[in-house]
Amino acid sequence: MSRLLLAISLGCAHAGTIEIVSGDLRSGDKSLDNIKGKWSQRVSVLGNAATVSGEYDRNANQNGLKEVSLSGAVDKIKYELTARFAGATDFLLSTETSDGTELEVEGDIALGKAVKVSKVTAMRAASLSGFGISQNCDLELSHELESNESKLKLSTLLGSGVKAVGLMTSKGADSSLSFEVGYDTTLTKGRTLSATVSPADGTGEIEFEDSATLDATINAVLPLGGAPKVTVKRSFGF
Repeated sequence: MSRLLLAISLGCAHAGTIEIVSGDLRSGDKSLDNIKGKWSQRVSVLGNAATVSGEYDRNANQNGLKEVSLSGAVDKIKYELTARFAGATDFLLSTETSDGTELEVEGDIALGKAVKVSKVTAMRAASLSGFGISQNCDLELSHELESNESKLKLSTLLGSGVKAVGLMTSKGADSSLSFEVGYDTTLTKGRTLSATVSPADGTGEIEFEDSATLDATINAVLPLGGAPKVTVKRSFGF
């Protein structure tokens, strides 16, 4: 441990935020729904730049930090280690190949146990052509080792803020296919509107965010077929 501490030297750059989120104003709830905080510090690990960050979430752990993470890069390998104080330390490793494919490996490290890999993912941009049409899209292929579930996700921008996402899931002999259409737009400066709809079952939601009217952010979410929820959050930097 002492060698590890000697290998990590603190830098001078640091930043933090505190976020306070109200209850549902539409229901008359005047209590605080949550209090969140985040702090980060630049450090040097074995001569490489890295960032240590701590995150507080009252709903997750009101008596202490929710998690502490260390992220950085060694050569072409990016890494992130996250300790959540409630079990193993999660890790995420990623790199990019010469053809632009991004590879990710997720897993956890438990004290006294072997390193466990839980998920592998490959992502890249591609251009699909057919019937005289060429469409740019993003492809993502992932596989969860524990559940033996594989997913192929294809997303593309159709224009005017509309995005289409197709997801094919395979687990053993079972497979399923789902589609989702999303829309994002900026109404005016500081006011945005987004919507997601699943055509197969009609589920989805509409979200409006306003950070221009008050010195805070008003968030209104309307689930299709459900009751709307309105909250206000305020962030303070330090």
